[in-house]
Amino acid sequence: MTEVAYGSLEWWQQVVDVDMLQEIIDRFATSLQCGAVLTTTEGEPITNPSNFTSFCLKVRETREGRRRCFQSDAQGGKKGLGVGNFQTYRCHCGLIDTAIPLIIEGRLVGVLLVGQVKVRNYTREEAEELARMRWDFSSDPDDLVERFLKVPVVDEERVSSGGALLRLVASYVVTLCERRLTERSLLQKGIALMKEQMDRESLERNLKQSQARNLHRQLNPHFVFNTLNTISRLAMFEGADQTRQLTVQLAEYLRYILRKQSQEELVPLAQELECIGHFMEIYKVRFGDRLSFSVEATAEASRVRVPFMVLQPLVENAVVHGIEPSLDPGVLEVSCRIAGGRLVMRVADNGVGCDVDHLQAGLGIANVRERLQLHFGDDVVVAMESAPGRGTTVEVRLPLAEEVPL
Repeated sequence: MTEVAYGSLEWWQQVVDVDMLQEIIDRFATSLQCGAVLTTTEGEPITNPSNFTSFCLKVRETREGRRRCFQSDAQGGKKGLGVGNFQTYRCHCGLIDTAIPLIIEGRLVGVLLVGQVKVRNYTREEAEELARMRWDFSSDPDDLVERFLKVPVVDEERVSSGGALLRLVASYVVTLCERRLTERSLLQKGIALMKEQMDRESLERNLKQSQARNLHRQLNPHFVFNTLNTISRLAMFEGADQTRQLTVQLAEYLRYILRKQSQEELVPLAQELECIGHFMEIYKVRFGDRLSFSVEATAEASRVRVPFMVLQPLVENAVVHGIEPSLDPGVLEVSCRIAGGRLVMRVADNGVGCDVDHLQAGLGIANVRERLQLHFGDDVVVAMESAPGRGTTVEVRLPLAEEVPL
């Protein structure tokens, strides 16, 4: 929330529902059959005038009359602040008003006023004398005299009882504001905690990426691939065909990762899907007939460039958290196409499923979304559907990056 002056009109508009306050004060004014208004500490109205007399409305039509009304209202609140209660006083035009200060967190934030009445009848001569002494801002004092004479007369006991009721309404308004301020404070603390958590998770992801890059620099790729080739040849000589196939798949998978991992570049989707194929073949050796998969893409989609290793975390999530815990045969489908001028990549499994909120909070999904936003900004959609026992589908929709020839 934007910081504004405490107790200003903008502050009130941010803290409470002013329309609701308007309804409360309208009913209050109607029940007392007098005028009422909620103002800032400077007398600026927060609510519209409720049940104001025609005299007061006419006074406020002039710039100077309005300024004096604001000043009179503000002074009434400050007088009440001095005695710690409502204060009944005569306004600058000669009418009786009652004001009570609104104190929140030990600070004056506004003034609630009721009144615009007379406690006795005035003769025309007395009203004309008031006009000469106090109403010099008006270009038509005779009209104001007529309106003043029509202002209702109430006895002092009613004024006093009105002050007591004013105190109750003021207490309700203060309680309402304090509750909203508490809610806002809790919300801000919650947002701060969420930001702290997100910053911590981002730091962890960056650390893992840094560790991976350091590992890449420490590894000797020639040594790794020479060793894998040796294992593959030994497996072939020993007749262990499945071991040889697994070694070949692992070699191709590592070759792709070690070649690209230090660059975070955009690569053709076809290369990503080929890597996913190697990755799934490795898993298939482990799961056997319990796992089947398909990787499909249209020719047009295969040429689109995507961030390196963008699909692998989604596929790994599907296998580890969806298919592996299930007792049923697992099926994983990866499909990519162009739709609506965007690249649509879909990873679906028939595994155990989970709550979508839990899925969105996972480090793998968060990492994918963050990396996509680094490349494409907010023009990225990561949609998820999942439910316990019904599998999981993750669909990523991206703007079309530069295509490459196949």
